[in-house]
Amino acid sequence: MTMMKSLWYTADKEMELKEIPVPQPKENSYLIKVMATGICGSDFEGYLGKTGRRTAPMIMGHEFSGVIEKAPVTGKYKVGQSVTVFPKPFCGECEFCKEGKENVCPSGVMLGVMDVNGSMCEYIETEEKYIIPFNGISYDVAALTEPLAVAYSAVKKISDEKLQKAQNVIVIGAGPIGLLALAVLKYRGAKHIIVSDACEFRLGIAKEMGADEVINPRTDNFMEKLNEYTSDRLADIAVEAVGIAPTANDSLSALRIGGTAVWIGNAQKIIEINMQKIVTSELTIQGNYIYSFREFKEALELLESGQIDVSLLITDRYPLANGAQAFKDLEKNKEGRMLKVLLENE
Repeated sequence: MTMMKSLWYTADKEMELKEIPVPQPKENSYLIKVMATGICGSDFEGYLGKTGRRTAPMIMGHEFSGVIEKAPVTGKYKVGQSVTVFPKPFCGECEFCKEGKENVCPSGVMLGVMDVNGSMCEYIETEEKYIIPFNGISYDVAALTEPLAVAYSAVKKISDEKLQKAQNVIVIGAGPIGLLALAVLKYRGAKHIIVSDACEFRLGIAKEMGADEVINPRTDNFMEKLNEYTSDRLADIAVEAVGIAPTANDSLSALRIGGTAVWIGNAQKIIEINMQKIVTSELTIQGNYIYSFREFKEALELLESGQIDVSLLITDRYPLANGAQAFKDLEKNKEGRMLKVLLENE
């Protein structure tokens, strides 16, 4: 029996490398050799035991790329093709799938979430309908298709008309998703983008990626700076990419009358918000949960075409065998210098 390396979340703040059998693909399934897997913020929060969305023991990981190792004889794709994999199961037949909302199809749990094993291993089995091939970019860059798709889907919730009219846009949170939202906003032609984050290093990356202004709420008065940068107009659009009560409330405080907040962050289950601000300012709050299959493909196309560059986000690479150390190092990431951490296979 052929064995493979796999990285297991076994308890809070505990990761363990194990040898387990390589999956044997069913008649119509593919075996993918995982080449690069990103550690999502939700993986790290799960590792810390904060979210309840990782149930030990299990293999985390849902943002990855690889190469086809085995393919069905009659399969559409061939051995040796470089591919990404849409990580959210969908049936293709329910009302949500027919509306192009595979992200909320109730047929299955996302790879690497709850107790469903994911991509922090050497090989993974998948069906043909989830496979998307790519060319011309590295496995590392292709692994960022998934987080880019999250940001792309969120920003897509804002219409072209609304984005063109917006004089000021604020992104709250300069982690990988917030920075990717910044990149998508730039790609879509947003004017005067302000980024807020408590980490100076990440604000520096935001400036390199095209942010017009930055706010550090640890050292700046958030509303004073926002008023200064917007000439007291406030923001027309806010993108929240943290998911805790203080930043969710900042995303509402930042909005002018009639403004729109798109919430991507999902770190805190229950929060208190200023209901009167929402009602009296006629604000719109739009939630965003991952992405549709079409949006995932479109995000990959943006990477393949070079229209979005994610190179500044990839700060750290570890061999899969050293994956437990990657999580330990993330615990020490107090200055936020580790952005997107990748686990790689040879």
